[in-house]
Amino acid sequence: MNNTCPTCGAVYNVAAKDIGRRIRCKKCATGLVVTDAGLEIDDPAVPPVPSRGSAPPPPPPTFQDLDDEPPRRGGRDRDRDRPARSGGLAIDPLKIFKDFGGVPTLLFGFGAFLVIVFLFMPIIGNAAISRAEGARERLDLEWSIQLRKLQKDKKSPEDIEAAREKFFKDNDRDRVEDGVSFERVSNKRARWFEMYGMMFGFLFLMAGSLGYMMPEQTTVRRVLGTVVLGAQVLIIFLIFAIGGGGCGGGGGGPGAAIKGRGE
Repeated sequence: MNNTCPTCGAVYNVAAKDIGRRIRCKKCATGLVVTDAGLEIDDPAVPPVPSRGSAPPPPPPTFQDLDDEPPRRGGRDRDRDRPARSGGLAIDPLKIFKDFGGVPTLLFGFGAFLVIVFLFMPIIGNAAISRAEGARERLDLEWSIQLRKLQKDKKSPEDIEAAREKFFKDNDRDRVEDGVSFERVSNKRARWFEMYGMMFGFLFLMAGSLGYMMPEQTTVRRVLGTVVLGAQVLIIFLIFAIGGGGCGGGGGGPGAAIKGRGE
């Protein structure tokens, strides 16, 4: 479909829906009409003079303006002019971070993580000792079963002793005993590291609790910070009290509490 003015070549946006519309060119003021072939010059014949008593002539055709064809733009320009979707989900990391409590939440969460980890490390260490002791007890149980079988067969004491030595040698009884001793020593040595980790966990947890008690925080966070901070102070007081009432006593201090925990 021709979309240019036949007189001056001006370009217009015309489509099939515009067929029959009359326009006037903005550049040369030529009257145009939209046909099946496109834009053509609209030059209607001069109407005859009406006789007396005849119907009045039809009004002259009205012309409508069509905008010039806009320049083609790239995809980025179209996306820039496109209105934002009201139902879209705009992700703002800073707002999300603030809604979750900000820096106090990071401190509180990291402190809670350290406390949980180093609280369970002694429990895991004791479980390792129990596992090593269980391997030794299982070896003794297997020998007891074999001993009852030898006694049932009425073996001599010399044969039983020889079978015992062979059994424990084949099953490496010394390695099993060394495993129990190693786990006990390792668990005692880990107390130093566990106490330092617990201390740093309490420090981060206290800092997060103090941040939660600020006025800009929600009521739930302020209550949580107050409760956790009070519980930490109580736990520290109990540690010093169990240790002997402070650092000045001859047998007191946190060291005594740690020693008592490791025994």
